[in-house]
Amino acid sequence: MSQVSIHEHPEARKEFRASIIDGPRRRPAPTVRIFTDFDGTLLTEDVGDRLLRRFCGAERYRQLLDQWRAGELTAVECYRGLFSGIDRLTPEMLEQFLTPFEIDPSFAPFVHWCEGRGFPLLIVSDGFDAYIDPLLRRAGVSVPHRANHLVLGDTAPIPEFPYQDASCPELANCKRTHLLLETQDEDIVVYVGDGRSDFEAATLADVVFARGALERWCQEQNISFRRFYSFTTVQDVLFMMIEQHRLRPRKHARVLRQQLWATG
Repeated sequence: MSQVSIHEHPEARKEFRASIIDGPRRRPAPTVRIFTDFDGTLLTEDVGDRLLRRFCGAERYRQLLDQWRAGELTAVECYRGLFSGIDRLTPEMLEQFLTPFEIDPSFAPFVHWCEGRGFPLLIVSDGFDAYIDPLLRRAGVSVPHRANHLVLGDTAPIPEFPYQDASCPELANCKRTHLLLETQDEDIVVYVGDGRSDFEAATLADVVFARGALERWCQEQNISFRRFYSFTTVQDVLFMMIEQHRLRPRKHARVLRQQLWATG
């Protein structure tokens, strides 16, 4: 696993250094911290993929994704190439496109459960806020997120990448950086995800809930995980682990986090 670099990310570097210099006064109090992916996790479908296939064309989508998978393009370059193939995407067009998509109905009760327990919940997504925000509103939940930004108007959409990290070229939004910035050594870190963009973040988590590509990757990497079907699964398993005093740090994950904090 490559080391996280915060040097190419001014906002992250500022927050990270403040947490080290100012110590516990500035860092979050230790607790159970839960991070979740969005596309393919809060929904069974990948909204971002469907959006790009629909508006930039399946052939262009396939060609650029093949180049990204081969390492010929960074994630940011791939996204820019995809969005440059869209002549026009207005907020009204996006709203109409999003009509059939619904967030897992078990997510709202899970959000309330986390709030009642005092467990911070953060969505980390390599997708875009332009569709994440309206889908969360439709589901009746307010959850903070870290995602890429998409500017919509009467012309071509403009993608922006506030969390880009040069040490994570395969992602436009480096999820592991968020885990490092939002946690401290005493925390129990929980991660929920399904895809390739979740791989490195999952290595830093004490408890991993996985399905899809992330499940297969965890098996290959010998990372323990729990398969999840909905957020009811996540809530039930966490509740049982807490009640049975089995919610504990994963030694290798904690060591990795400590190493990355030390070399940040």
